[in-house]
Amino acid sequence: MKFGDLATGTITRFDRKGRGVFDVPLQNGKTRPFLVPFTTIGDEVEASFIKRQEGCFVGKLTKIITPGPSRLENHAPRTTLAHRSPKGEGGHHAPIQNPGTLWTHIAYDDQLAFKRDMINRAFEDAGHDERVAEVASCPKTNPLALCPLPAARHFYRNRMDYAFGWQGELGLKEYGNWNRYLDLEDCTLLSPDAPKILAIFRDFMKRFPELKPWDVKKHEGDLRYVVIREGKNTGDRIIALVVKDLHRINDRMRNELTGQLANYSTSIVLAENPSITDLSYGRTIVPLKGKDTIEETINGTTYTIQLNSFFQTNSVMAAKLQDVVAGFVSIDIRNSTFDILDLYCGLGFFAIDLARRFPSVKATGYEIYEQMIELAKVNAEQNNVADRCTFESGKAEALDWKDIDADIVIVDPPRAGLSPKVIRALLEKEPRTIIYVSCNYHRLVNELNEFKKKYQVKDLKALDLFPHTPHVEVVARLELA
Repeated sequence: MKFGDLATGTITRFDRKGRGVFDVPLQNGKTRPFLVPFTTIGDEVEASFIKRQEGCFVGKLTKIITPGPSRLENHAPRTTLAHRSPKGEGGHHAPIQNPGTLWTHIAYDDQLAFKRDMINRAFEDAGHDERVAEVASCPKTNPLALCPLPAARHFYRNRMDYAFGWQGELGLKEYGNWNRYLDLEDCTLLSPDAPKILAIFRDFMKRFPELKPWDVKKHEGDLRYVVIREGKNTGDRIIALVVKDLHRINDRMRNELTGQLANYSTSIVLAENPSITDLSYGRTIVPLKGKDTIEETINGTTYTIQLNSFFQTNSVMAAKLQDVVAGFVSIDIRNSTFDILDLYCGLGFFAIDLARRFPSVKATGYEIYEQMIELAKVNAEQNNVADRCTFESGKAEALDWKDIDADIVIVDPPRAGLSPKVIRALLEKEPRTIIYVSCNYHRLVNELNEFKKKYQVKDLKALDLFPHTPHVEVVARLELA
């Protein structure tokens, strides 16, 4: 198959990344999977071939010949792009392909069912008997939000990173591409104000043409990202312009940005990333208005969050995630003092919440980023649990495990999962309970093969922290056999 060749078929399943799959016949009589993003099971589609990947064909959706039963009727999401897919002859418009919402065209109840089935299939394929009965849904609205939101399932993200494209775009990178960009005209991921904020930055580019958008190929330019973080339950909002060199942004530019963005923010900052690494990270942060942090409240716990800090992107479902972990912890609490080790603790998300809920809990948090550890200490102070929460910085692999005697260990690793060294250390220390919070259940099912040498999976729950995407959070409670 050559680039641009067309193929048609009916989507029968999803791959592990949530792309629809149909099989195409080969000349030798066999078939090969054809992966098509932005489709759903039952769709009869036409797709153009782009590349081969791990024994599969990968294509781009060009036409929906017949929509599947889970595809929303007359799907026209408010998340729109400057470039729309053309209507094919004898078919329907291909959906707007926003990389941030791979499944926005699928009815929400069907999304939950598909995620449940994908989790269970992964456990089954790995030889595990455990299954999830359901995926806890994200509610339609956020009753705690100070900022009115039309629907929590759409405006659920509390952070978005909008990239400047080398041709002057401002939006998201095209799905599957690192150097092609889609200009966002509207966005239902963050908040109704996001398009207005992006419009201000587009006008800023026109008013100051001497500032060039960042070119990821040539590693040159000035404007790299617009980052917006929101406290959904507090009303705080920080807007950051990430640039290569702060000195390129003169006083006139700073004053204009501050004046135009003032009504849309509690804080405005400039962030400098001078490296060639394509990250929305600020090595140096200069406030133009307010502080360089915001606050968010989850289940009554207030967290101070900095631009570079990791924090759960769905505030509504973050509360439910804490409830699940606290429920697992409550099963084991028996002593007057109870020690918990919170690995990859971030800003103290679990440790501080558990210390507030359970007076007998003493928590130690461990995190590689020193800046986040300093904020975790601030968060413990402002939530009045600093006497029972200790935070240290460093790699989990370098942790001095001989001094640790925790009753429960909570692990919330990045998508890459736990390193073999950490798994070995946990198996050697044999804490009574391990609570594994996973944003990548494929890694979890692989690592359970090691953990099951000494542990049993006592409970397994899934939560939809990422509506309209194939991603899902899975929490496992492991008990020493």
